[in-house]
Amino acid sequence: MHTSRLQKLLSVLANLAIVWMETKAIPLSWSGVHEQMFLFYTELSNLFAMAVCLVTAVCQLAAFVTGGEMPRTVRTLKYIVTSCLMMTFLTVVFVLAPMYGPDGHYVMLLTSSMLYNHFLNPVVAFLSFVLLERSTPLPRRTVGCAMIPTLLYGSVALAANIAKVYKGPYPFLYVYEQPVWMSCVWAVVILGSNYLIALAVWKLAGGRRAA
Repeated sequence: MHTSRLQKLLSVLANLAIVWMETKAIPLSWSGVHEQMFLFYTELSNLFAMAVCLVTAVCQLAAFVTGGEMPRTVRTLKYIVTSCLMMTFLTVVFVLAPMYGPDGHYVMLLTSSMLYNHFLNPVVAFLSFVLLERSTPLPRRTVGCAMIPTLLYGSVALAANIAKVYKGPYPFLYVYEQPVWMSCVWAVVILGSNYLIALAVWKLAGGRRAA
């Protein structure tokens, strides 16, 4: 499937917007928690997104000039990043914001760096990937690839919590404040949600079963 010149141009602008918004978010996150920001899945996925979106913007600009399409490798990376950001967005909406309290959705979606990392970046990444970057259909096996960042993060964070290297940073990682079975339930819920989100993004972006 070919994308129009307009789609390519809008994709460039959307991806550069994410890069710009992350430059706004990083100082806010650092001023709030300093180096502890690197413990959060949200921060790591948005930093990953910043790099991938910059590469995507460059490739889309080249495609705009030459009339070609962005490489499948770059689109796969954008897919993985988009799935991670949507994981962040939906976890905030349905888990973390309700845990926070009555003002949870306002605070966690519309204030400080969370405005960018929890809301704007995920939404812009999702819309640009699904609507503007539909060339080079991705095979079904890429759904599994989209789960790799969450598996890596979860494995390291869980091991660190068990070893008492640090606590959290998310409530569902408080392994010593909940039964073992609850930690297992959270692992199944998070990984299952990650898979369903990645599958939904893949389908909405025109994924196909064949390679």
